[in-house]
Amino acid sequence: MIRVLKSYKTEIHPTEKQKHKINRTIGVCRFIYNLYIAENKEIYKAEKSFMSGMDFSKWRSNEFLPENPEYCGSEKSAAKLSSRAS
Repeated sequence: MIRVLKSYKTEIHPTEKQKHKINRTIGVCRFIYNLYIAENKEIYKAEKSFMSGMDFSKWRSNEFLPENPEYCGSEKSAAKLSSRAS
């Protein structure tokens, strides 16, 4: 039996406001990902273990953001992203 795969090509035409929101969301994703990688590198060097995604989410909310209030502006987007990644 031959299996046929179908695909669909979709094109979007966002407004300037939507482009801004898309770029901001991608920037928050990149920041959260890089923060997770950097934190895991430090933990691995010290303890030879890794932090899970759930533990990272708890650490970010309870330790990192209270100590670094300048990053709280992206909290709403980051919370959505972290919940999807877990």
